[in-house]
Amino acid sequence: MQALLRLEDIGPGGYYEDQEARHKLAAVGEELHRHNVPFHAAVIARFVDPVRGIDRPLGASGAPAAAGLSALLRVWRARGVSLGLHGYTHQYAGSISGEGFEFAYPGCSENCPPDDGPLALTALAPLARSYAYRRLALAFAEFRAAGLRADWFETPHYAASPVQRRILEACTRIMYEDHPDAPHSRRVSSRPSASRCGRTWYVPTPLGYVDGSFVERDTARIVSEAARYAPDELASFFFHPFLEFPYIRLTADGRVVYDERSPLHTIIAGLKAMGRRFVSIRSIEPVEAIADRGKPPPA
Repeated sequence: MQALLRLEDIGPGGYYEDQEARHKLAAVGEELHRHNVPFHAAVIARFVDPVRGIDRPLGASGAPAAAGLSALLRVWRARGVSLGLHGYTHQYAGSISGEGFEFAYPGCSENCPPDDGPLALTALAPLARSYAYRRLALAFAEFRAAGLRADWFETPHYAASPVQRRILEACTRIMYEDHPDAPHSRRVSSRPSASRCGRTWYVPTPLGYVDGSFVERDTARIVSEAARYAPDELASFFFHPFLEFPYIRLTADGRVVYDERSPLHTIIAGLKAMGRRFVSIRSIEPVEAIADRGKPPPA
């Protein structure tokens, strides 16, 4: 009867660019700790907004948005929060981080991320020259520059070409996303890969997420859908923490007033009421036996 929560699309820009927003993001983390809810944070290592001329890596110590977020993520990591890389920039060409795709995907008609050829899978040298590998390596390097380490990787919008996915799997033991061959699975599964343990494990999010345009509908849907899951199926979902911000008030004397009628409170209370226990990805068998401790991909 396990449940998993991932806070999605957290980066040094966008919804988390100003100090008040980062204080509210920290308040979300504090509230989850108060309720004994282990959680995960999917981090965009470099925030790019071509329209506004923003290109801000997480390790940019001179940028308040990056330095403030990095400091918070280090606090979270020290408290046991599992951090993961959500692509490198989660965008390509003219798109904005968090909105755009980063790897090749079907149906793209313009400004398409490049694909990699099968040659990249034949040896280490061509793999290291591939687009997918370079994006992954840059993301790991940016995380290290910010004093962080990643437990897992998540492709933006769960999208990558078949060749690129094999490249990512070779460098990543845990993919925190739906299995590409079984997108509706409610259980942890794996497939053979060139990773150091010979397999890459997929941890799915079958309950999906709360759409910002349909907050009440999706909040109720997640709870009702989880009630139909078997005990050994994961009640796993992801959530964009900025959706909690309207329910958080920062007072002039530094207090945080957090309305417990918020969407995240509602979902957590609903899952707990049905006997679900929130856990960390690092405690799930068989994932815990092979969890990547933040080692960079092979050079």
